[in-house]
Order: sequence, then structure tokens, then C-alpha cells
Amino acid sequence: MADTKYLQRKDNTWRVVVEIPKHLRKAAKGKPRFLKSLGTESLTEANRLKHSHVAEFKRRIRLLEKGKADPLAAAIEAAIAFREAFASPDNEHLAHGDQESDAASELLEVVNREASALLDAQGPEAEKLFRNLATGKASLISDHYPTWLTVCEGTKQTKEQHEATIKRYLTWSGQYTSVEQTDRRKAGEYVQALRDQKLANKTIARHLSTLSTFWQWLKGSGLETRRDNPWREHGVGKKPRGKSTKAVRKGLSNETLLKLLKGRYRTARYANVLSDLLRLALLHGARIDELCALKKADIHKHADGLWLVIGDGKTDSAVREIPVHKLAASIVERRLKSKGEWLFDGLVPGGPDEKRSWNVSKAYGRFRKQKTVGVSARFEDFHALRNTFMECLEGLEVPESTTKLLVGHKRVSMTYGHYSKGQRVNLRKVIDALDYGPEVMKAITAGVGMKG
Repeated sequence: MADTKYLQRKDNTWRVVVEIPKHLRKAAKGKPRFLKSLGTESLTEANRLKHSHVAEFKRRIRLLEKGKADPLAAAIEAAIAFREAFASPDNEHLAHGDQESDAASELLEVVNREASALLDAQGPEAEKLFRNLATGKASLISDHYPTWLTVCEGTKQTKEQHEATIKRYLTWSGQYTSVEQTDRRKAGEYVQALRDQKLANKTIARHLSTLSTFWQWLKGSGLETRRDNPWREHGVGKKPRGKSTKAVRKGLSNETLLKLLKGRYRTARYANVLSDLLRLALLHGARIDELCALKKADIHKHADGLWLVIGDGKTDSAVREIPVHKLAASIVERRLKSKGEWLFDGLVPGGPDEKRSWNVSKAYGRFRKQKTVGVSARFEDFHALRNTFMECLEGLEVPESTTKLLVGHKRVSMTYGHYSKGQRVNLRKVIDALDYGPEVMKAITAGVGMKG
């Protein structure tokens, strides 16, 4: 679907529209919204041109919120118009007030006169901003990051994080910060600002990763010519030497597994779903996303029994086929008899990427933290069941290359990876040998017959 955010069509011409919050309209002299015609019938061209105007209108709204006057409004609007004229293939005519230009060279003269007047009226910073904006010498970050977000890889949730990261930097540095202004010194100052805000090193590292990747794209697009990426090598996120005392996700103890397996979620809607998902995860090592995304068509019956076909995942290696454990067969068979195309029917998708596991994952978090269950420590989440499955296989001395086939990890060795793809490995034998001990296996069996 074409992007029409902040755009409105009038008389076959697109214009930018940014609504002014109602409580600020009095300060804006009764104006309900900012409008700017883009002079084009092309939606693609309108999307290319809109970003500078949107950023400018939002800057004005922020000033209204602060109750401040805006002496730069007219100058910035004029600068944006000049820049669009320079960039246009047909820049032979531009009218600005009572001045007109008939060629790019004359257009530059008009810009110079306006810049000089602004220098006298408001000082060198205003003059420099106007000149860079008007002549296009500044490659504005706000102009280019929306394009990057459309082409970069990642889920919708990841892209929303990228956008929030870049907007945070622009809030700190200014909406008209250019690529050229962002050198290593400025990047270092921003890193320190993030530290001053008491952000965790891991969070800062994620911000820098986004900005670094965006800068790499700018370089590939010819918009950044410097050799070094200013967002790299700031020493953030590196693990200190010596042993770490921080909590990490690891396999759950049998005592913890028994609490989960014997627990019952207080809300009937998810009680049976969570019971079944818990057992399938322990017996197959699958991610919650993978299990919730299973359709009945993904359950294949072979001579040796049922198999789960994981058709999508975090990586190419996540696509795999897993034999259904004998203790889980009755769960799968029961769910195959229900209505609908999904193995877990009735799940309500949620989150930025509309994942079927979104609300189930939250329900599992509430379930394990119930007083009647008492599994509330950090990293004792659903994904820890995957760790538990792998630890169990390692304890049974299953080769790592075989475990990777079951959990969907990439096999990188030349022998068992490049040459052998694992087609002859007896995965059924491995799955059937899975054993957490008599108490846990008995608790798994006790819950397989639940309806729902």
C-alpha cells in the first residue's frame, strides 16, 4: 500500500498536512494544521519531498509547546523551497517574494542575498543552517532515514526500534542535523549523553548498531564519503574481563520444571494452550513463535509416526522437520481434530509484526509468576525451555551436529554442514531417547490428555 502519511491530495496535487494539537491552536493564532503544497501529482515524488516539511512543522509544534517565538520559521521554509528548486530537473524559474530567478546561478545569488540578510538579523548559526539547507550541501538525516527503513532487513518491530533510535538522536542533535555534521566527535558526545541518561551498555550498543548500519547504507548510497564510520568502536557493550556475575538464560532444573508442569493458569482461555505448548517445547526444543505458527497442514504422517514441519524461523537453518515425541503424539492428534487451519486455533495475533505468539507469550509470563507456580526469576521464561531441551540432549551425549538439526541452528563445519546435510541422521531415535527423569516425564504425561 502506498504511503500517504502526512499527505493529502487536493486538485490532483499532493500537499503536506501536519495537525496542530488542539491545546496549541490558540498559540498558533487559531491555525488547526500546517499545510504545504508539494506541487506534484506523483505520490512517489510527494513522499520524497515531504520529510523536510514534516520535520519543520514538528519543530514549530515543539516551540509552541514551550511557548517560544519562532523567528526561523519563514527562513527555514524558504530554504527548503530553494533546495527543492535546486534539486528539480527544471530549476529554470523560482519566485521568492518579489525576487525571481531564471537559472541555477541566479538562484544561488538569491540564496546568498537571503543568507546575508539572515546573518545580520539572527547571527552566523542561522545563516549557516539556511545556506546548507538551501543549497543541499547538507544531506539531512531526516530526509534519508525513511528510505533506509523501507529497504533495511528486519521485522516491523525491529524497524520501529530503528526509527525510534534515529529520532532519539535527532531530538538530541537537532532535527536539521546533517550527515556531514555527524563526525566521530559528535558521535562520542552522543554516546556520553546516553550514558548520562543511565542507559544500560547493552541498550547503548543497540542504538549504536542501528546508527552504524544506517551510516553504512548512506555510504553505499553515495551520501557519506568519509572513510570511517563515526558510530563504530566506542567501546560500548564489551564484556569485562573475568567472570560475569550477571544472570543469564540457562536450562531449568527438574524442580522448576515440575512447578511449571503441575501448574494451572488461572484464565481458562490460555490454560490448555499453555499446558500443551509447555510440553511441546520441552519435548522438541522449538521456539514459541514456531509452535504457534504451526498449521495442521504442517503435521506430516510418516511410517514411523507424526512429524512437525517448521516452515519459517529466525534463520534459514530454522526451517526443519522434527519427529513428534511419543509423549506429545496425543497432544498433536487431539489438536488436529479441532476446527480451523491452525494447530493452536483461536490465538489472537498481536505486536508490531502481528505474531500469533505475542499474547500467548505474555500469558505464559503471567502464568509462571503466579504464586501457585512461583517461577518468577529473570530468564526463566519460555525460551529457557529451549535451553533445557539442549542441555538434556547434551547430557545424553547426543552429538552437537545432531542437536542443531533438531533446534534449527546452522551447522558450520565443513564435514557436518557443508558436505553432509544430516539427511541420514536418525532424529526419531534421538527424540524418543529424550528423558528428563521419571518425575518430570510422568508430569509431562499427566497433562497430555487435557482438552482445548
